[in-house]
Amino acid sequence: MKPRPRWPIALAVALLALAPTCFAEHWRNHFDADAAMRPPAFFDFQVLGRDSRANWLVLTDHNPPSVPNQLTQTVASRPDGSIAVALRRGVNLQDGSVSVALKRLPSRAGLVLRMANDKDFLLLLLDGHTGEARLAAYRDGAESELARGRAAIERDWGILAVTLSGGTISARWNQKPLLQGTDPRPAAGRVGVATEGAGNASFDELVIDTEETR
Repeated sequence: MKPRPRWPIALAVALLALAPTCFAEHWRNHFDADAAMRPPAFFDFQVLGRDSRANWLVLTDHNPPSVPNQLTQTVASRPDGSIAVALRRGVNLQDGSVSVALKRLPSRAGLVLRMANDKDFLLLLLDGHTGEARLAAYRDGAESELARGRAAIERDWGILAVTLSGGTISARWNQKPLLQGTDPRPAAGRVGVATEGAGNASFDELVIDTEETR
């Protein structure tokens, strides 16, 4: 029997070796090394949706999860539909996990995820007064709701955490299940903290972990 040529196997191995690998990475921002009354380092700031002013400052606080600083969006008189975001520079995430500490305030605050551009992103917000949580997808500027939940706001600070795996997105509040939704078009994008509409919003301990991909 004539031996089979081995070049297809060798070619497949060579192509696999050339395929780009993205290693798992870990980021933590506690804002304690940043100067108070100034914007934090390593972040970019944008306003999505309805145009309005926003201002991000590192402020000292008496009891943040990581003493002494936290990050606050300080412009309280913002209209509905205006989304202020602080995007962690150098991070591109499709699958992985993100968590952030939120202060109990009468505002809608949380995370922006998989942000490809200013019209394509995911938004997970928690109302600090009612506990209502909402996950939404924005595609070409059009909003669609993916999931809703409700959190028990019992302390001054709580932890909002989300896990992204393909189309499945699961969120927790203080380690308890909050909501689960499906992203119909999962893709890699930027990640950061966000607040929509009126009210000040404060954040601490932003932790981002990406999964290894090939």
